Formats: sequence, structure tokens, C-alpha cells
Amino acid sequence: MTENRRGAFRKNAFTFGAVLLDGGEVSCLVWDATEVGAQIEVEDDQAVPDRFPLRVSADAEPRRATVAWRRSRRIGIAFEG
Repeated sequence: MTENRRGAFRKNAFTFGAVLLDGGEVSCLVWDATEVGAQIEVEDDQAVPDRFPLRVSADAEPRRATVAWRRSRRIGIAFEG
């Protein structure tokens, strides 16, 4: 079993999301979302800046996120605020 170092309940499932950029967006899968952060998976991690708004569902307000780590196409993020 993987250690949960976040200290927050982790939803071990994925949903579709979008990294919002000036003039567009990058589609992503959102994994292991908690109140404080998540993992996202994208086709090209270089297209994702170090800080960005993330929309987790079409009807949800975007949340500001900061990159905590990058491993190939997977990116760990912390939600701001």
C-alpha cells in the first residue's frame, strides 16, 4: 500500500480536467485528488507552466495550482489558497 504523505483523504480515481492557459487549454486526467492537491497526467508536460488554473469538471470553478513535481507525463500539484 502506498504511503499517503499528504495528510488529506485521497480519492483514488481519475476524472477529466483541463489546465487553463492564455488562449487555450491542455486536457488532462486528474488522479488522487484531495482538498490540498492532486496528480495530473498530460500528453506533453512541457506545455504545463509551474502555476496555472485547473478545471476539474466542466461546471466547477477553476482552482489555482502550483507544480510540486514532474515525472514524465505525471505532474504533482498543490492547490493554492
